[in-house]
Amino acid sequence: MGRHRSGSVTTRGLLWIAAAALMVLASVAAVLAVFDRPSPGPGDGDRSLLTAPDCARTLRVVTAASFAPVLDGVRPVLAEGPDCIALDAVVVDGRAAADRVAEREADVWIPDDASWAAAARPGLLAEEGTGGAGTVLATSPIYMVTDEATAGRVRAAGGTWRGLAGLVTAGTGVRLAVRDPNGSGDGMVAAGSLAEAVWLAEGMDASSAALSAALRWTRTVGGPRPALPERDGEVGLVPEYELFGRTPAAVLTGSDHTALLRYAWLPSATATQMPERAAALDSLLAALKDARAADAYAAAHLRRPDGAAPPDAPGWLPPLAAEPLKMLGRHHVDHVFAAWYVQDRRSSILLAVDVSGSMAEPAPGTATPLIDLVRQGCLAVGRLLPDQSSLGLWAFGSRLDPPRDHRVLLPTAPLSDGQRAGLAGAAAQLAAQATGTGLYDTVLAAYRSATASYRPGMGNQVVVFTDGRNEDDSDTITAEQLSSGLRAAADPARRVELTVVAFGDLPEVEVLAKALEPIDGYVSDVRTPQEVAAAFLHAAASGVHA
Repeated sequence: MGRHRSGSVTTRGLLWIAAAALMVLASVAAVLAVFDRPSPGPGDGDRSLLTAPDCARTLRVVTAASFAPVLDGVRPVLAEGPDCIALDAVVVDGRAAADRVAEREADVWIPDDASWAAAARPGLLAEEGTGGAGTVLATSPIYMVTDEATAGRVRAAGGTWRGLAGLVTAGTGVRLAVRDPNGSGDGMVAAGSLAEAVWLAEGMDASSAALSAALRWTRTVGGPRPALPERDGEVGLVPEYELFGRTPAAVLTGSDHTALLRYAWLPSATATQMPERAAALDSLLAALKDARAADAYAAAHLRRPDGAAPPDAPGWLPPLAAEPLKMLGRHHVDHVFAAWYVQDRRSSILLAVDVSGSMAEPAPGTATPLIDLVRQGCLAVGRLLPDQSSLGLWAFGSRLDPPRDHRVLLPTAPLSDGQRAGLAGAAAQLAAQATGTGLYDTVLAAYRSATASYRPGMGNQVVVFTDGRNEDDSDTITAEQLSSGLRAAADPARRVELTVVAFGDLPEVEVLAKALEPIDGYVSDVRTPQEVAAAFLHAAASGVHA
């Protein structure tokens, strides 16, 4: 133990090795941007850009791997003069980046899409416009990359994102390849753009259903590799910067929309409130916007905000044929994560189902009573939610449980095995009865109940299904009273989403939608059995709302 061997290093040798090591460390410290390992996947940590010029000011930056070359390229400008700036920067992609921004108290975050701001905790980032917050520094369109035969099928379907979604969800043999949305902006935006094209054409519920259906036919690509197709029939959704130096068989851009990554400047709220740090941030932002940074963006194969293609873009890239989709909103991002990851479906949901007499009538085009379709939808919600969720079920009709218009069939509680068994029994009790609707009173009661039983760390929502008006109820509140009651019950710290699924041609939809405005409630107007199923699927796939 502790014994030296005859071949051990001499003291002089040790001193020489130590001196050499110090020289190596000194040379590394003089480099502004050194990548020390490949791009990390989710949970693999982050990659440092080591910086140590002799500057009095240092900015802490978190950025995406695909933007890091731009920071490296502006180094000479930042290092100039007595007011030079050093960058203490790390590369983190995906959802992990928001936590890293908070952990290291970063001055600015430059992610590969502006929609990642939704992943940051409240108050972490500066409000839009403050210190340039929200400024788009660069873009990169996302293309459909595939074989020639499959490209022909996409063109025959209109050459659109919506057409691609239809081919994939119909099980035609056309499949998708998408980078893991959890760890990459191009994966999250690609999946979100596919869903967004459906949303704009067919509505929110159809979008959620399409995204969930597409997942069955999607290969998710982990790590830093682009989602290039690996076999005929597969369409890879790939950002432009990943196509340089490659020669795919066929590359398409949507004729209805352009899917676009937007690299955004997101300074922290704290840094913008400190004059010295705010001034340093202004200098970095100016350098990134300056014409002298053109070579840096070209080296990263990114477009400037004006949308012009990089100067060395391959000649075979198709021109962008349509206007870009808007940045994905928080709810749209939630849909992507809830479709991909079961734990992101954690929700506390109260379902309230109309059991008035008209619910016994067959759904259009079928012999199936509407109440049976709704019962199936309730059971589907229970199957899709993870165990950490909560679920409750009410039936409602005028004075169904006097003096109330609703009856609690299953109190809202965590989805244990017992609660799941209870859901089956409660759903079996859903049956049309000779009663009016009692809609407004039930909507208000359900919202108050969900607010009182609010569960933090997950989405909390009320979903009310009805096919009737607020009728045949002598003690009903008015639409104005519903609106004021919801406003009074709302609690910003206990946010509950409210959706009323209105089946059929109901003249009161606009009145109801206006009554829900104080809490940003939503009326989903459905008319077919497929739309009924999609509405319940959307409830289960709304996701965890931060």
